[in-house]
Amino acid sequence: MGKIDRHPLPNTPVTHRISARHNNRVGSVYSSLYGFWTARQHVLNETTGRARFERDVYTIIFFDQQTIEPVTNDSTRAPTELLHEVLKHGPGRGTNFTAGIERTQEAMTSSWSNERTPVVIFLSDGEGSISNDTMRDLCNRAVSLGCPLSFHAVSFGPSNTTLRRMASVASEVQNAASSDPTRPTVPSSYIEAADTVRLAETLLGLAESLRKTRGALIRG
Repeated sequence: MGKIDRHPLPNTPVTHRISARHNNRVGSVYSSLYGFWTARQHVLNETTGRARFERDVYTIIFFDQQTIEPVTNDSTRAPTELLHEVLKHGPGRGTNFTAGIERTQEAMTSSWSNERTPVVIFLSDGEGSISNDTMRDLCNRAVSLGCPLSFHAVSFGPSNTTLRRMASVASEVQNAASSDPTRPTVPSSYIEAADTVRLAETLLGLAESLRKTRGALIRG
């Protein structure tokens, strides 16, 4: 994420703030995340008129050879405050998908709420390895807790066979689980984002697709 071939989106309210610290791929991710957060806030305001009661709950996990969780089960911070927390963290070295997913399962379990739909956006610009069993454990855990997981793997760059496989496993478990019409889930997906603009569009699209759910969102 430290490569400087990608940069934060230009001409946004937070462009200078992000670029001053992370004028690289990780800054591109942060600017796209900020767009996602503001879009979700707008959707909740628009659809409920009671955003403070219907807000998403966010957990953010960074993973390389270890994991860091700067935001845990948070429903109170505004987008600018969430941005402030992630800006403290720069790019790491290496990629450990297994550690990221295992930490995600821990966070999902500890913060589970039957009032919300579990959603994971798992983003990486690098290759990694992970077993299908590790992914199934995560997805089956969500089912056992009461609601299938909506898992979205995002490759910030070229095609990533591992991320594609992770999304496929998630889809299999999600499709096999019993559906609850009172708790609709968005189908799991694999998405490639070649550049900053495409990444921003991808996350905005996910924000819109979650319109009918109250989300407990975890980002890797």
